[in-house]
Amino acid sequence: MRLAFFNWRDIRHPMAGGAEVYVHEILRALVARGHSATLFSSRFPGSSEREAIDGIEHIRFGGRYSMYATAALCYRKHIRGRFDVIVESVNGVPFFTPLFANEPIIPLIHQLTRENWYSALPFPVAFAGYHMEDAMLRIYRRNPSVAPSPSTKSDLEKLGFHDVRIIYGAAQVERPAGITKESAPTLIYLGRLTKSKRVDHALRAFSSLRKKMPGAVMWVAGSGPEEARLRALAQELGIAPSVSFFGKVSEGRKAELLSRAHIMLFPAVREGWGLVVLEANACGTPAIGYDVPGLRDSIRNGINGHLVRDGEIDSMAEKALSLLSEPGLLGSLSSSSAEFARGFSWEKSAGEYEALFREVLGRQSKKNIKDDRPK
Repeated sequence: MRLAFFNWRDIRHPMAGGAEVYVHEILRALVARGHSATLFSSRFPGSSEREAIDGIEHIRFGGRYSMYATAALCYRKHIRGRFDVIVESVNGVPFFTPLFANEPIIPLIHQLTRENWYSALPFPVAFAGYHMEDAMLRIYRRNPSVAPSPSTKSDLEKLGFHDVRIIYGAAQVERPAGITKESAPTLIYLGRLTKSKRVDHALRAFSSLRKKMPGAVMWVAGSGPEEARLRALAQELGIAPSVSFFGKVSEGRKAELLSRAHIMLFPAVREGWGLVVLEANACGTPAIGYDVPGLRDSIRNGINGHLVRDGEIDSMAEKALSLLSEPGLLGSLSSSSAEFARGFSWEKSAGEYEALFREVLGRQSKKNIKDDRPK
């Protein structure tokens, strides 16, 4: 099959996150199965218009905002009549492919953006997006759709979507051989440093924990617009000497840090699935997160981590303290976390996409035959 994917960023974009990892790994697995795949995404400083990455053709067009306005032109120039299926990865602002494309369209909706509009975009755009999101998404409600978690599926069904398939993401990191846990109690946050991730909650939880466990340390791995504010907060809380900021790390460094840490703190506002949770789990590190959409799907209490009530920083600190104070319990949770992560694979998820594509194309073929019959 010839597959066209739309996504606002690709894996090499400086701001690439979990959605980009998800799309890239799915496409890589589909290419390995013999399909051809092209990803259409935005340009960024230093990017080329075309390149191949892991067997996936990349075509970049437009900027962060202009790409949506020029999506129809991109379709006419590069896609029309050349592909079997279009998958539109929706991250807040959709490309509106049903309005101009003739091929079968499958929307991949990672999460409803909701309050995240205001954490990522300037006021006029955020205000419009927040109040128009439901209406924009409803144009896809008759299409077979993909969500990465039960939370997103439930949100979409409330908007009138009637055929939503859950296809999970998986961890693409492995615990390096010979890496052991730190001797000092070590907490880690890994991800973008943005308002929606609420990394300040992780720092405040760590500050509370250190009052009872003075030898504990905190690692923050990732980059983003909140970094300066978070560094200042660490100084204000008096924990700066015990907090290390690593910036954006390589895949190898990420696996090492996750493997050496004892617990991940992940206090995000909401997630599509929480791919980084599985990455930590694959390295034997359980996660503590808020009971919010996405995280309540990827974190299973007592299996690969624990959920605490949304916004309760003290509860996050207390749960981390209780686990760090019981090495046997933490060790058992570390083992079950790794086992949990092994239950997901990109190969399995790619197979589910492949089955969906064949189903959609089969329906299209039957419809075409019916439409061609003499009236």
